[in-house]
Amino acid sequence: MMNGWDLFTWLNAAVLAGAAVVIFSFFLRDARGILIGQQSTDEDGQIDVLTDAEPGVPLGVPATSAEISDQP
Repeated sequence: MMNGWDLFTWLNAAVLAGAAVVIFSFFLRDARGILIGQQSTDEDGQIDVLTDAEPGVPLGVPATSAEISDQP
C-alpha cells in the first residue's frame, strides 16, 4: 500500500514530466523556426540588424547625426 509520501512523490514526478514535455515542445517549435531561417521581429514588427558595430557601442543605441555624416 502507498503512504502519503509515495503518492506525493509520484504526483510530483508526473507534474515535472508534463512540464518537461511542454518545455521540449516549445524548444522544438523554436528550433524548427531557426532551421528554416525564420527571423524574429520586435513588438513593432521591425527586424533589428546590427552588422558593423563599433567596439564599446551598446547594441540598440541609435547613431547620432555626427556618426552618420562620417560614413561615406
